[in-house]
Amino acid sequence: MKKLLMASCAIGLSTFATGAAFAQTAAPGSVTVRLNGRINWYAGVEGSSLDNIGGTKTSTDSFYGYMRLYPGFDGVAANGLHYGAATQIRTDWGSSASSNTLYVFQAYGYLGLPQLGQISFGQQNGPVTLFETGTFEGFNDGGWWGDLPVIVPNNAQPVYPFVDNSNFDQTTNKLVYLSPVLSGFQFALGFTPNQTAANYAPAETSVTTAVSGGTPRNLIDVGAQYTQTFGGVGIQLGADYNYAGQVSGTGAQTESFTTPSGYKNLNMFSGGATVSYAGVTVGGNVVYGAFNQVSGYTFELEPNGGQAAVGWLAGAQYTAGPFTVGASYFQFDTTGDLPGGIDAGSGATITADGLTTGQQSNMGFAAGATYTLVPGVNLFADYDWGQRHQGGFDFATNLAGTENNNTRAQLFGVGTQIQW
Repeated sequence: MKKLLMASCAIGLSTFATGAAFAQTAAPGSVTVRLNGRINWYAGVEGSSLDNIGGTKTSTDSFYGYMRLYPGFDGVAANGLHYGAATQIRTDWGSSASSNTLYVFQAYGYLGLPQLGQISFGQQNGPVTLFETGTFEGFNDGGWWGDLPVIVPNNAQPVYPFVDNSNFDQTTNKLVYLSPVLSGFQFALGFTPNQTAANYAPAETSVTTAVSGGTPRNLIDVGAQYTQTFGGVGIQLGADYNYAGQVSGTGAQTESFTTPSGYKNLNMFSGGATVSYAGVTVGGNVVYGAFNQVSGYTFELEPNGGQAAVGWLAGAQYTAGPFTVGASYFQFDTTGDLPGGIDAGSGATITADGLTTGQQSNMGFAAGATYTLVPGVNLFADYDWGQRHQGGFDFATNLAGTENNNTRAQLFGVGTQIQW
């Protein structure tokens, strides 16, 4: 999770670079092998309207942490060909050390020439993630798209509206072309035939049951970014467009609350901009289209009877030496969570398309600071506030209902990141 901690996934980069460029090695004919990693640890206190529901109470103070490894290599052949491979290995979320396992989050290779661009293949980020601009995830551990919000009950977390989440773009098997940088401009094109990992085949194009959440198919991702400095003023602009069909479900809908009556094809635009001067950066990002996102980890197609999703974020940050401080605010409206039934006796209803009576709205504020103690060691301080609303949906039961249609949450925490 989290873009701040995903810098290693840019094509052909050293592990902690932040832009898309060719691998750098000492000389033609040389190869650089890497085994980078990081250990993150957090301590936080949270409070939400879902901390004590139905006799189940969650801890409001928590520790959280993880380990990740980034094996890979970059090479330059004598004829100028750039080539290499990168992987990201993560720990999962087992509740004890013996139940934790490692899994491959990303694994891809690339080939390219500086004057022509490069092609990468495998489980990797697409252009929508590589060129995401103006989301301000670098002033602490990432705000609401950081790691600390995991201590908040899942349904009380406002949905972060930008689509660099794993099951949509980061871990699917795809081809990506990345152009050279020309006068500050760079272009990328991605193709994802199926929303599957690299070790899965063959993929289904239709199934005999209704498809829950909708599954994009033959996804085309086109993005571009412009980065330039004029007299000490830095400007960065990014834009991206995604289109996809879908895996069809030929089975009839048996109950109004089990699945929607159908889904729309994916159509999604995102764009952002930042302006920087003397350590101060301001800007923002917008996203709009036919999709439905109900958590930071769950990306769905827009169901029939739903509404297009729209989100925006504005932020600012200031960097002086080892210190970075900043804040951001976002709003996001989407069709929302799909009810699995109706709370008994609530009087709630579900539409003919299997949806609740209201659209979901999310808003979130984040502020914090990062201090680089020594190279490779960062310290974080983070504050987040957010709320969600969906008319006719009970966030405590995941059913249609008249209670718990609104949630609020806030948290404060500190943490450290040690990387090598």
